[in-house]
Amino acid sequence: MARSFVFAIFAFIAAAKVPTAWHSASAAVEDATFSSVSLAAYDVLRLTVMTTFAALVAIRPPSARASRTPIAFVACAGAIASIVLLQDANRSGGMAIVAAADVLTVVACLWQLVAVLALGRCFGILPEARGLVTRGPYRLVRHPVYLGELGACAGLLLGAPTTWNVVCATGFGLFQAIRMRLEEQALAAQFPEYATYAASTPRLLPGLRPVRRAPRIVLTPSTGDSPVL
Repeated sequence: MARSFVFAIFAFIAAAKVPTAWHSASAAVEDATFSSVSLAAYDVLRLTVMTTFAALVAIRPPSARASRTPIAFVACAGAIASIVLLQDANRSGGMAIVAAADVLTVVACLWQLVAVLALGRCFGILPEARGLVTRGPYRLVRHPVYLGELGACAGLLLGAPTTWNVVCATGFGLFQAIRMRLEEQALAAQFPEYATYAASTPRLLPGLRPVRRAPRIVLTPSTGDSPVL
């Protein structure tokens, strides 16, 4: 995927989020309720994440091998479409549920931002060799960016548990599972030390013992974690 095209996508999304973030931040200043502050925090974090994505695309080095696997393109496009189609919470449910959804989405977005910053110039959308990152959140799980995305998706689903959102969230989870598997295969093919890292680091949830086997090596391009949200 061309650098300029990917940069344009994230720059456009970031620009589109500016009015929303400004409006919610202004509302939080005027009416500092838990709901308004958490919504502002979420919107500002999403704007920051998208801006970070665009910046990293602009400065990242060329990949050693470009990804041309059709399933990787399909999984990436499907994950983006699924999360875009999620409907926002209507905030008409119980206060405890709405508050829990707000906390979950904000914490997940903050975790995702920290993970993306740790990923740095190894940031990628498709499986492409840019480096093996094991610092920061990557010391705890192999896919911290995906963990943040799935957590934010779960928060949105908790706040608006409609049939439509359940379908979108299910699709998002399936597409992300495909992307994680492709990335693990690619990293194992590119970096011999990845097998040792994978054997000692859980895939997605901190504290869980990883399966003690190296990912099956397939001759596909390698990558870092690939954010979507």
